[in-house]
Amino acid sequence: MSEKTNWKVGELAKQTGLSVRTLHYYDQIGLLVPSRNKGNGHRLYTETNIVRLQQIVALKQLGFPLDEIKGFLQSTDYSPGRVINLHIGQLREHIKSQQNLCRQLEIIAESLQSQNEVTAEQFIEIIEAVKSTEKCPLAREQENIRKHREERPGQETNRQTEQEWHNLQSYAVE
Repeated sequence: MSEKTNWKVGELAKQTGLSVRTLHYYDQIGLLVPSRNKGNGHRLYTETNIVRLQQIVALKQLGFPLDEIKGFLQSTDYSPGRVINLHIGQLREHIKSQQNLCRQLEIIAESLQSQNEVTAEQFIEIIEAVKSTEKCPLAREQENIRKHREERPGQETNRQTEQEWHNLQSYAVE
């Protein structure tokens, strides 16, 4: 990490591209609680806070809502490495989908340029490819977990959700 050990909220917002308001909200809901300067009460973010913030940003990009992110970060089997691997897996899948879409578009562009006929089926394949890049398999799996979670009440839900979180992390590193 850097030599700096503490960041004020404005500094951190500027460096990360997050708003001060977002950082204040994360503090308010207990997602990212910085230490306080004893002299003036200002929020001071430490290197540990920075690591946690990266995890929050990654999980948010993966499509998880803040309440689930908070639960994941408090889970007994949580580790920064797992979140990184989950993020890597999702990015690889997204890249693969984008490359597939690009190949299909290149084929159609070449056909159009050569004034060859392009079939409706080819355009349907493009539409399917576009739709598949909007939601990668990991995002679909997250949605399934959320639906099942809503159907189960109480503490059993928490245990099952933690198991599903663990399974989802395993999926990302395969």
